[in-house]
Amino acid sequence: MKTPFPWRGALTAAAHYTAAFSVTTLLHELAHALVSKALGGQPVLYNSAVNSLNQHLPASSEVAIALAGPLLSLVQGLVFLAWAWRRRGAGDAALWRLYLGLFGIINFLGYLLIGPFVPYGDIGRVEALWHVPMWASVTLAAGAGFGLHLAVSRTAPLFLDFGPGLARPQRGQLMRALVALPWLLGSVLITALGWPSPTPISFIYPIMSNMVLGAAWGGAMRQPYPTSATGETLPLLPSLHLGWAVAALVVVGVVFRLLAPGVAL
Repeated sequence: MKTPFPWRGALTAAAHYTAAFSVTTLLHELAHALVSKALGGQPVLYNSAVNSLNQHLPASSEVAIALAGPLLSLVQGLVFLAWAWRRRGAGDAALWRLYLGLFGIINFLGYLLIGPFVPYGDIGRVEALWHVPMWASVTLAAGAGFGLHLAVSRTAPLFLDFGPGLARPQRGQLMRALVALPWLLGSVLITALGWPSPTPISFIYPIMSNMVLGAAWGGAMRQPYPTSATGETLPLLPSLHLGWAVAALVVVGVVFRLLAPGVAL
């Protein structure tokens, strides 16, 4: 019997995905803004960017401001992934821990990856201020790309906690529900919440950055299949609650939209 796609669970995951991605973005930008404020930058905080009204900051201050966002994302990623491994589960909180951990790591390593190609990005700006040679920037980007693929692929067992003991067809449905649909639908929702995008990278980042989640999907499909796995149709993602996911998305979405015109700190 063909495994039915768990639409309710997938839509719930997409709402969690969108809210967690938006929280990651807000925390990232807030870190930029707070450091800018501390260093006299007169920041204006948007939902996906920060502008400093003071254009005469020393280079050391500009570096500190640029690094604040990626470093906070790194801390977020490490903390929540460690928490996800320590408190494994299949409910809404477990999915938030997993998404927040992944998005933090993707944010940090993603900026390292695009450093040579996006000079106005966080790491690209730092490399320009420090006059990092192109060969070193490209080497760092290559290492970040490898590390990102490895880190994401290693989370495959955490995704499989949401559907243990599944046969191959159901495992594929599970990963489509936790990765593919949230990525596609979430990218549209994130772009809509952030419209108009203050920078070009804010527009393309949601869909481009998380393409690496395919590494977790591939890793999950390569995990050993239990000998007890059968083709029996089982309900997928029964522990996810659509109401909670929508409520979280609404709250985060309201904050995101309120910051669209910018708030001076």
